[in-house]
Amino acid sequence: MKRRLGQTWTHKLVIPLTLVWVLATLGWGVGRSEGLGGRPLVSVWSSDPGDYDPHHTSHPVAMAVFRHVCEPLFYEDFDGGVRGLLAEDEIEYEDDGRRLTVRLRSGITFHDGTPLDARAVQASFERLQRLGVSPLLNDLRRVAVAAQPDGRRVVFILPAPDHEFVRLVLSNPYAAIVSPRAGDATTPGFVACTGPYRFAPDLYRPDRSLTLVWNPEYRWPPAYFVNRGAAHVPRLQFLFEPDREQRLELLLDGKACVLSLSGEQVAQVAASARFRLYEAIGGVTYVGFNFQYPRWQDARVRQAVALALDKTALAEGGPFLIADTPLAPNAAGYDRRAAAFGYGYDPARSRALLAQAGFDAEAEVVLLIPASTSYRELAAVVQRQLEAVGLRLRIREVPQPDLLTQRQDFDLLLFDYAWDHYTALGIFLGPGPRNLLNYPGGDIAALVWEARTTADPGRRQQLVLEAQRLVLEQALWQPLLVRRITFAVDGTCVHGERPSPAGELLFHDAVTFP
Repeated sequence: MKRRLGQTWTHKLVIPLTLVWVLATLGWGVGRSEGLGGRPLVSVWSSDPGDYDPHHTSHPVAMAVFRHVCEPLFYEDFDGGVRGLLAEDEIEYEDDGRRLTVRLRSGITFHDGTPLDARAVQASFERLQRLGVSPLLNDLRRVAVAAQPDGRRVVFILPAPDHEFVRLVLSNPYAAIVSPRAGDATTPGFVACTGPYRFAPDLYRPDRSLTLVWNPEYRWPPAYFVNRGAAHVPRLQFLFEPDREQRLELLLDGKACVLSLSGEQVAQVAASARFRLYEAIGGVTYVGFNFQYPRWQDARVRQAVALALDKTALAEGGPFLIADTPLAPNAAGYDRRAAAFGYGYDPARSRALLAQAGFDAEAEVVLLIPASTSYRELAAVVQRQLEAVGLRLRIREVPQPDLLTQRQDFDLLLFDYAWDHYTALGIFLGPGPRNLLNYPGGDIAALVWEARTTADPGRRQQLVLEAQRLVLEQALWQPLLVRRITFAVDGTCVHGERPSPAGELLFHDAVTFP
């Protein structure tokens, strides 16, 4: 009888225990799948850059996407210190700073299964150099990268001492390490990297949406994250909507989780307790001159343009701060003393300088802008201000990728840059493809390079200040505005986000709700 009861009891347990085992197994499988953790985190942007290869783009939206997929060797912490990401923290310096050796972390693989080793790192940097369009190209032009026989150490041999190389180059998102299987074909630039998400080409809808899927093997996030494993959010989706009001509607209707707001939208969203707002400082918007044209080689004419621009009136048209220096306040090398070298608003003096220089008032002046609503509105105000001192302007729009990759015919350029350190001065006014203004001098780039070769921070700051003095006194470009960026995060969609040291939102600790 006891045996029969035991058999009956055991038989009754079989079904529920089996069910528990099946459910546990299914739960483990779901946990290992790309569906774990709630709804996708949806962000909305105005346009699809079309190229997401970190070695072949400098588009800020592209970087906002690929930084979740592709990682550099190092990262900058909240205290400004440099720490290892794919590499270990320790860096070995030799030959007065001309030779740097880094050691890779073990056990990391690319999304395509290839192991991260020294040869892969060497191949990645050689690819970046070979493609020849990266914003880091000047920094790596004469740098040799050598994998060591142990497979873990990588040596960087520099042409001169560079005490900022790790912070400004090896920690830069555009120095991300890509798989050695990545070819040189770049469009749409879906490469395999090492990050917490990977590209999913089959989920890409050009000019509509792009989706990144979860990397369950990820285990090496920056130390400022609490989560040391894979991300909790299953997918990151980026929607592309050119209409400003439609972007806001997507957020308000709960179809998007994150949105960068325009100035008039901030108050509307801030009125709701549903949203959390984060403020960051964006890039510097400036007017530059095409130095290929003789009319702009006369410093008096450039100074006249600077004196004709009323920055206060320009700032009223959007969420802007006035820029009195070539560097934004959050940029390495920013120095408020540089503002003393610039030019204030003085239209009478502007007209006098134009007359003194013999400027042809009947000549058409082409103002080149990237095609976007915000630039269109800003350009209209610039046009009125310059026409008030006697210039005859025509506004010409081109797609931003064309502006960055193709030489354009123009007189004045209204554009911005989001570089967060002083090397922007040497990049945009020095040798290489980023010299959009065709500036022929080497003085600015030389000062920037000298700043990088000195180990003394005080001396470095003085050199950067001198570079800014030359830019402003000679009116090589005229800084106008610094964009204030406000991000809205829908609290009913996501919880646990935090701003990065650069002001971008980070979601590795975050979770999304069903």
